[in-house]
Amino acid sequence: MIQQVGSTNSPCTDVLHYDPGDMESPDFLNSVVASLRVSLMKNVPSLISIILLFSAVAVLPAPPRPEPVERAALFDQPMKRVERFRLQQMLLSSFSQKNFDAAQQIAIRLTDLDPDDPNGWYNLACVQAVSGQTQSALSSLKRSVEKGFRDITRLQTDKDLESLRVESMFAEILEIAMTPYVPDHPVIPFQPGEIKNSVALVTEQNTGWSNERMSLITYFDPAPRSPISRDQIIGTSAAEVLVNAWIREGTAAGHYGDLYDNRDRDHSNLNLTKFPMLAHVEYSPEASKAEADWGMRIGQAFEQPTFGNSSTAQVNTPFWRSNPRMLMHDDMLMKIAWSQFVNNQLYCYPEHNDFDTTHGDVYVANTPFWIISQGSSGSDQPFLEAIALTLAAFHPDVKKTLVDNHILIAVLQKILRQSQMSILTDEDYLSGSAHPVVFQSERLDPLRMVRMAHEMTHETIPPLVRLKVVEEDLGLPGKDYFHSGPAEKLFDTPSAISRVFRSTAFQRRMVIDASDSVDVAARPMTFRWVVLQGDTERVHIRPLDDAGTRAEVMIEWHERAAIPGLTGMDSNRVDVGVFAAVHIGSDNAISLPGFVSSFTLANEKRTYNEKRQIESVDYADPVISRRYVDPFIDIPKNWRDEYHYNKQNELLGWTRVMADQPPQEFSADGRLISKRDADKNPVAWQRVRYEPVQQSDGTVSLKQVTVE
Repeated sequence: MIQQVGSTNSPCTDVLHYDPGDMESPDFLNSVVASLRVSLMKNVPSLISIILLFSAVAVLPAPPRPEPVERAALFDQPMKRVERFRLQQMLLSSFSQKNFDAAQQIAIRLTDLDPDDPNGWYNLACVQAVSGQTQSALSSLKRSVEKGFRDITRLQTDKDLESLRVESMFAEILEIAMTPYVPDHPVIPFQPGEIKNSVALVTEQNTGWSNERMSLITYFDPAPRSPISRDQIIGTSAAEVLVNAWIREGTAAGHYGDLYDNRDRDHSNLNLTKFPMLAHVEYSPEASKAEADWGMRIGQAFEQPTFGNSSTAQVNTPFWRSNPRMLMHDDMLMKIAWSQFVNNQLYCYPEHNDFDTTHGDVYVANTPFWIISQGSSGSDQPFLEAIALTLAAFHPDVKKTLVDNHILIAVLQKILRQSQMSILTDEDYLSGSAHPVVFQSERLDPLRMVRMAHEMTHETIPPLVRLKVVEEDLGLPGKDYFHSGPAEKLFDTPSAISRVFRSTAFQRRMVIDASDSVDVAARPMTFRWVVLQGDTERVHIRPLDDAGTRAEVMIEWHERAAIPGLTGMDSNRVDVGVFAAVHIGSDNAISLPGFVSSFTLANEKRTYNEKRQIESVDYADPVISRRYVDPFIDIPKNWRDEYHYNKQNELLGWTRVMADQPPQEFSADGRLISKRDADKNPVAWQRVRYEPVQQSDGTVSLKQVTVE
């Protein structure tokens, strides 16, 4: 039986599934592996989501110590583990469908990716054995035990290896497996690092891999708390003076246990002279060589509360984008981002060109996992200082509760949003104005932020919203939309959900459940569902119980529209916010919202008839088709589809018009009509698939291919 790589039996772990679709295709495998190796950043692979193990509870037990990793491989683990998990899921799919040729290709790639992983060689042996390649299977199995495979029972009982047990070489393999394994390379002796002179150094000795968080985790023993002998905050602003006074009187936590992590190699570094008691992260030469200190390092995190920044972006490429947009097309990477969010990690990134009047708002989703600042390098600085002050202002006992319950970042995000200059009431906070995808520094109010943090008590800690989709309408590829890549589901996390509205249907329906939301004091919660961005006349929300725990959300097709309050800014995204509240006397503690985002494609020109049926979609309109859409979200098409209905308003099919080509007729199920009889009734059809094709100028377009 195929051995699942990186599995865990941790009681706080959920298994998240992804439908692998046609991932067994050899052509598909070639394109996927190529895209995995040539990723947006060296440490951020993309495309195809897989079975992934993540902690999915809001209140987590102390995580196990990370597993030891061979010294030479440690800081390469994030990229290799993500790619290995992806390929492993493809292997499971191909093997279960008995597509052994594809399974063998994937298994070989797994051994190429990590030649020292015994599971990879074991899986290759299983595939080779069941497909009759006895000698190759024995060779692979021997390599597996030489690399450390020691499950004697599995070797003796696995049905996939049944054909090998009659071979004389199998007894030799079994004998090797019964001897203790001695690694070829030294294993790192793991121990938490020591913070010295406010420097927290990331090394091979204090870092290990965590399956639960799908990340390298660095551990530190915080410096012993000592009496405050000097200011923890250096500055003369009202907020700085106030926080210092609270720290000295013992009512504010200061920065004991907090880390600041700069990942742009001091290009836009926090002014650490203002925060002399704040421990800041530095990286060993080995970590820097693996770029652990650079950019959005998904898969590199800390056990302690951490905030940081990277004033970097992907530039000078067709795939230009800010750091957050590097992840938004991929369910797996967004789940890692969510894991960081619920493990007290928060980073700031500039939007660079992703939110400006040239292209408008090009983000496909709104999430609470980071802070995106308006502007480029250095625009994150005001937010970093505000976060540092706010972290120091919490009462020590309250801060410990927030950290221990994994809601520190959710509370920080709530404070940031509720304290903005224009947000004065609860109703203001429950509006889109408080929850933009990109934040403006001129709206920051650090004095108000620190007061909100300092005034928080155990009784006023807000709940944490956790969402899941329980029902939804999804289009059928090749019939309701034409695409090769991420389908209508972009990602599902408990704190943010994202969909692309590809279907030609006039509206999409979702039923969303917030019953997994948690309150640290286990108090009853009520929920409010709010349209944060989009046309409120075209978004219909119907609570399905008295507390609003579940709701039906109907979102109609949205044209590109102006963002209120931001001159010259347009967006194609609808955001729905889900707020939880607990009642405290005559007041409420209101949560950070969970987000549900729906993104329509700016480069399509659609028309609907009076019955709300699709009439035409023009993908080649000379003006609209030139609008920018993330190339990871949509591949341009060069045709126009005109839809036809019978007298009963049933879809008959559509006519496809391309420049310099005869019109094509399609049936309602998406097949190309290849022949009609004398009465013009269709009598022969061809199936069609859609593939991305690179043009001579380097651009990519979607090609229609008939299947015999």
